[in-house]
Amino acid sequence: MSFLKSQRRQRTLVAFVSGVVVLALLPVSGVIAWRAVRDSRAAEAVVALPTIAVPTTPTAILATTDEQNYLASISILTLSPNGAGGTVLSLPVGMIMNGRPEGEPQRLADVYGSDGIDALKLAVESQTNSQLDLIAVEPERGTGDLIARAGSIDVTYGADVLDYDDGEMRLVGKAGPNTFTPLQAAAVLAARDPERPENTRLPDVRTTWEAIAKAVGAGKIGTMPATVIQDVGAQVPADMASFMSALFAGPVRVWQIGYQIITDTDRNPDSLDLYGFDFGEVIMVLASVAPSAMVAVFPTLSLQVDSPFADAEVTRQAVFRLIYMGANVMLVRTTNDPPLAVTTISYSDEMDRGMAEPLTILLDEVTWERATERVAGIDLQVTLGESFVAFLKATAGTSIEDQAASAMSTTTDPASDATVADTVAG
Repeated sequence: MSFLKSQRRQRTLVAFVSGVVVLALLPVSGVIAWRAVRDSRAAEAVVALPTIAVPTTPTAILATTDEQNYLASISILTLSPNGAGGTVLSLPVGMIMNGRPEGEPQRLADVYGSDGIDALKLAVESQTNSQLDLIAVEPERGTGDLIARAGSIDVTYGADVLDYDDGEMRLVGKAGPNTFTPLQAAAVLAARDPERPENTRLPDVRTTWEAIAKAVGAGKIGTMPATVIQDVGAQVPADMASFMSALFAGPVRVWQIGYQIITDTDRNPDSLDLYGFDFGEVIMVLASVAPSAMVAVFPTLSLQVDSPFADAEVTRQAVFRLIYMGANVMLVRTTNDPPLAVTTISYSDEMDRGMAEPLTILLDEVTWERATERVAGIDLQVTLGESFVAFLKATAGTSIEDQAASAMSTTTDPASDATVADTVAG
């Protein structure tokens, strides 16, 4: 299929990156050569460091369709490493697909409508730099069966929730408090009015999932956690029903990705119900709850980001800036440690440090230190400091493009570029 082929080639940030990538500083051939050299030296001091494995976190996609088989809602589900409970990450079905030519937008819902369930799975993976385990696309009743273990669900809506069905509107949730069966809750996830934009019903989707999570509480009786292998993590359940049983066996968290309707006629000439999103937010959340699902799409370094700040916006900014410059953000943690004065980058290989310097210029001041341990699959650990928070305040209102151009103009010159190139080649 044309979508499948094009997305395999374009797992990049076209919708958000305006052409400034690490290739402006280092040739792709050099990066690949460096990677080959680095991998060939695996028996050196890097490997001598204690290595921590990233626990496996099974993932799934649950999408619900309306009576016309049109995608009405979609979420990524992740299990906790202990196999019980997890996270629901809600996405707009009108999410714009990355990598499309300007003026020819495509949405997740369009991918499913034209190419089916396999293409939808690949599309979600492409939007999230991930490889996901399971997918289920279900009508109202099928979704109701999958969430049946939640039991009675108490949910309050700010306005009536309406669904267009066989040419008529039906009320599936009234304004104010409701007590639902799982099937009734599924009706809200399947609700769609083609005359109203998706952003009018996305709050209802989030509210419904939050109510389901509250009904689950610490875990429902009769559910079955996923099998866990010690020092490895939770194993992928055999099917979607087993996955949902494991999800409802422990506490469930809900996060809905921020979205912005796209009305610009250049990007959306046909006035589709189309939504932009923040790629940094998507990666921040998924790399936090399902790091084992993350895929390195750039031929550069794979990074871990640790943030001691409770404000998720600080973490999101750091993740976005690193991805913008061409780094792979694979693991994100919020720590309880007191923040350091300056952002610190821990490295285990001098060549990693050399590669990281152009990738981290949008973090402002950093200090470098030798790592005392490694996380499997991670090249560098970035620990955000107070200096980064101050930098965000100082550059508020300045575009990321201008910040990148300014940073590169002050950190690159022919001599320094030659030094990096010589290091990579050698």
